[in-house]
Amino acid sequence: MPTDNTHLIEELRTHRENATETRENKRILLLTTVNRETGVPRTTPVEFLLGEGRRILMIALPDGTRPKPEWYDDLLTEPHVTAESGAFAIEARAVTLDDGARDAALNQAAELDPDLDRELSLAPGPPPVMALELISAQPAGTTWSSGLKLVHDAFRREMAVIRDELSRPGTRLGAQLRINCLTLCGGLGHHHRGEDDQMLPVVDQHHPELADAVRRLREEHAAMEALLQELQQVIGSDDADRATVRAEFNRLTAAVEEHLDYEEEQLLPVLDRIPVDGADDSDT
Repeated sequence: MPTDNTHLIEELRTHRENATETRENKRILLLTTVNRETGVPRTTPVEFLLGEGRRILMIALPDGTRPKPEWYDDLLTEPHVTAESGAFAIEARAVTLDDGARDAALNQAAELDPDLDRELSLAPGPPPVMALELISAQPAGTTWSSGLKLVHDAFRREMAVIRDELSRPGTRLGAQLRINCLTLCGGLGHHHRGEDDQMLPVVDQHHPELADAVRRLREEHAAMEALLQELQQVIGSDDADRATVRAEFNRLTAAVEEHLDYEEEQLLPVLDRIPVDGADDSDT
């Protein structure tokens, strides 16, 4: 039976390959729980925030006439869940944050979201916050090219969200904004190291005509690693402010976006001719 969320779920899945179009620069995942009453899967779009250690945090705000959303009650019965975050299909276990961690997460989220701040001020008490502890995460793409495009679009979307956060009025660099920026830095660095160690050697082996492009991509990875370290130093400064971080972040994202565009231009046409095991189609 269709739910009120059916259209949004279809929209998010339809635009998975263009994650930059996710509505209103919000972080949204598709959370699939086990319906506590029927035992069948239930998928719900849930807005989330990023926590320390790149954890996914979800605030159980009142849902219409219910004091807690249905997905929250489902998780109390069965905490093992799956989720779709655009680039990845996730398997995780949900845990409830203790009061101290909950209050810190709520305060950090409210720093950047005036609407949430108002909702929290009107609530009878602080809502629970659930954290997803990762069990596994697999690229949602079925081929190397689709997987690469999904990951790239996920980075594009996250950069757009952070740019929006940095453009909001205020000069203080709050804890949540620090977490968001540092999570992006960590994710980009991990992605580039994975490409250097796994994907680019295979491309180099099977497509020697792309040697110059592969060399350039490696050089750009090294250059962006230096930019990431600079941004992390700025963010970690006790007197860091939004204007300074915004300038550094814009410098970084300009380089990242140019790099992503170039990598897609060079690699997407050939990646689908290389199976995941690294053997070229012509070898079979």
